[in-house]
Amino acid sequence: MADDQAWEEVKRKLPLGVRAQGSVVRHSGFGFFVRLSEFPDATAVVDGISYLPHGQMTPRAEWPTIGALVEGTVVDHVEHNHEVKLRVEPG
Repeated sequence: MADDQAWEEVKRKLPLGVRAQGSVVRHSGFGFFVRLSEFPDATAVVDGISYLPHGQMTPRAEWPTIGALVEGTVVDHVEHNHEVKLRVEPG
């Protein structure tokens, strides 16, 4: 988790609507976590319902593997845990 100063920089450089890229580091029951290429100390999350690479929800078995590179759109900044939320859609 980024400290408060680093978190403010992440929000400034990754405003809502901008594209961000990183590698998948962990799966959870609700989605997966991404280490952002530009901000390795920041955490990004892709909820399973926001992973729509083909325009529709993708089964968990088809989520990207650990280490896979993903790109998505920043759709939220979660203040309480300094998390960037990404949505992955057809590009």
